[in-house]
Amino acid sequence: MSHLSSSQFNELKAKASELFDSNDNWESVCVCRKEVAGKETDEVCIALQVLNKQPLNEIDEQDRFPESITLSDGTVVPTDVQITDSLYFYALASCYTLPTPGTNPNTWVMPVSGSRSTQRPIQGGLSVSIMPPAGYGGNSVSTGTLGGVAIDLQDGTLVGISNNHVLGGNIFAGGKVGAYRNSNGLVFWSFLSANDTTPSSGEDEYPVYQQSTYDKFSSTKSVLDPLKIGGVKRAYPFNTSGNRIDIASFAFDDTSLDTSEVVDASTSWKQYLLDYSTPQEWATDAEIDSLLTTEYGAPVFRSGRTEGPVGWPGSNPYGSSACSLSAYAVSSSATINYGGNLGAISFTNQIYVRGNTDAVTGGDSGSFISALFNASNPALSAWKVIGLVYAGNTSSMSYAICNRITDVANMFSLSAWMGENRPLKYTHRDIQVIESRSTALTAMIGGKMYWQAGSTGFAATTSFDT
Repeated sequence: MSHLSSSQFNELKAKASELFDSNDNWESVCVCRKEVAGKETDEVCIALQVLNKQPLNEIDEQDRFPESITLSDGTVVPTDVQITDSLYFYALASCYTLPTPGTNPNTWVMPVSGSRSTQRPIQGGLSVSIMPPAGYGGNSVSTGTLGGVAIDLQDGTLVGISNNHVLGGNIFAGGKVGAYRNSNGLVFWSFLSANDTTPSSGEDEYPVYQQSTYDKFSSTKSVLDPLKIGGVKRAYPFNTSGNRIDIASFAFDDTSLDTSEVVDASTSWKQYLLDYSTPQEWATDAEIDSLLTTEYGAPVFRSGRTEGPVGWPGSNPYGSSACSLSAYAVSSSATINYGGNLGAISFTNQIYVRGNTDAVTGGDSGSFISALFNASNPALSAWKVIGLVYAGNTSSMSYAICNRITDVANMFSLSAWMGENRPLKYTHRDIQVIESRSTALTAMIGGKMYWQAGSTGFAATTSFDT
């Protein structure tokens, strides 16, 4: 089935999503390669992941996975039931307590120490965070990863990219009008006004730091202020089901430090410790799908705050092939546990990347993940971003779960930055209040797109609750 056309592949991905939505007992449904005796074949299939295989007569009829799928043109695609030792997928920004004295910076070694330290200019793969969840001076700090710098097509500026659950405070569609409350009970303005209200009344925006509060071992404002590189700009709200992206962006700050020290056109498009001299394009859907067919086995790379550079191709200067990653599934649906008030919510059309060591760990959320296309032909080969990491598992068969970069681009109005000159800091906040309730995440008003920052369950208002 490696010869599936683009339209057939798209239909197959839709079928996989439909199967996942049809049964709450199915935790993960993937478009991947069929396995025989635990070895991948060259057949593309739709697979159900399970902890244990059971005899057919012991499975309730409604829970039996179909033996094949027939596409609209009559093509029959096989299915598979594949064993995994963990179906617990979780969001990865999990470092929310002060480190123990034994983890002080003097014990760090390269390459991970570089990802966790202060780096100027910035690159993708470095630690970032927002204001400590318990407020300045509290006993809780946070961390995640900067995926990279991208172009915000809403205003043409450069922005930093990470996850909603890293930078955006887990903003959820239908939340409180104008504000959200985090898990520690503090109330903040929405991302559009970008102004926190409880612990730092003098701040003019919701700050983003590099290095992160966790890696600085501090939640003290005076310690963190020199690390500020920008303020949260917008985040894509979560829904109870059918999510495709976990993303937030931040605008760079040119008031508290020289922005040229933070963003440099000759280096800031890079992924930290990936030896590559050309800005990375973002892969197309067809290129991502080809990772199961013509590009099967392509080298995959990710640089993150906790694991550092992972997925090395296995040759100098990347080190051992023991750190390899591979694209396992190109369109998967799964339930992700965010914990706290958000709980478990479902995602569809995701990429699974499998590692023979830890593919991803807490604090690596927000990483960009890249693949080397045409690896066997140096004249044509190119690294391209394929996804945005936000979740994973910790089993011996370790997975990193990623949003497709095409969904990131199309749903959040972004494009790849190729090093050209672009403005950095957005200069105004344009808020429009509508007179009716809406479940839409965006609205076109006067030819401009506005993002939802209010509630779908309360009347429109021009005042913000605190």
